[in-house]
Amino acid sequence: MSEINLKHFSRNVSDEGLHLHLTEQVVLITQIVVTTTTCPFTILLNILVILAVKKTPRLQSKANILLACLAATDAFIGLTAQPSSILVELFRLIDMTSLTQKIRLNFHNRVLLAGITNSLLHLMLVTFERLVVIKFTVHHPFLITEKYIKVSVATFWIIALCICALRYIIPYVVLFTAASLMVICVIFIAISYVILYRETLRHKKRIKTEQVAQQEVETFLKENKALKTTVYVVGSLVLCFTPSSFLLVSLIVKRLSVVANSVSFVSFCRVLLMLNSLLNPLIYFWRDKEMRKIVLPFFSRYKEVQSFEAAACTK
Repeated sequence: MSEINLKHFSRNVSDEGLHLHLTEQVVLITQIVVTTTTCPFTILLNILVILAVKKTPRLQSKANILLACLAATDAFIGLTAQPSSILVELFRLIDMTSLTQKIRLNFHNRVLLAGITNSLLHLMLVTFERLVVIKFTVHHPFLITEKYIKVSVATFWIIALCICALRYIIPYVVLFTAASLMVICVIFIAISYVILYRETLRHKKRIKTEQVAQQEVETFLKENKALKTTVYVVGSLVLCFTPSSFLLVSLIVKRLSVVANSVSFVSFCRVLLMLNSLLNPLIYFWRDKEMRKIVLPFFSRYKEVQSFEAAACTK
């Protein structure tokens, strides 16, 4: 009886291990499909945002220019992190210990870390611009200039490229620098939006109780609409970063180490981080009617070309 029970127990353990292995394979395949589907849209939509702001003078406000710079970082993630993620997951399904898979994983980790750091720095700049325009309206034309924007964006890209290049030369220094920058960005964004929330409430109360000029009211409504767009962008960032935050906590708390070491959960966190680069342009098009008017004809022309090619093939 003891031998039979032992064999039954070992069979159950092996079946459970096989079940978990198959479950991880299904999850990885699902993540590959999701990343493969979203990758071209991430690249296309972010490039369309950049082109719409660049070629349309009406959209070339400082807030939109900064959002276009943020779209460039999202396009970078779509061009580098997402394709490398697809290769990593494919090789993980084929051979978990392959040397080429490790090389691709190292490249993917470098570009993803650089892209996330760059995105957070740009989002901090976007938040700073909203803080200045609402809290320090008089000083906005002098503090937020085209030169300041160009220097800041160029500095952020240099930092991101240095993180990508030096990730495995001086790993601890780079990781500490990237982690410190991310923490600073998150704290600055959180404090800024608390200040902005109180400031917008004060402006609304002032508009209701005092006789404010119509032009000033229209300016406030316009800037407040741009602020709400950045709030949605930050909200999507929080949504996509929450599982990764749980992963970081699980690395510290030993009781959650099993979840942290799960291949499926780690891959899910990476997929969700990269998915944020697709949500941002969707938010821009949803919030900005002018941008939708510029981009929608592109898709209509694309559909016409597709229908024309289909008709030609049938003939």
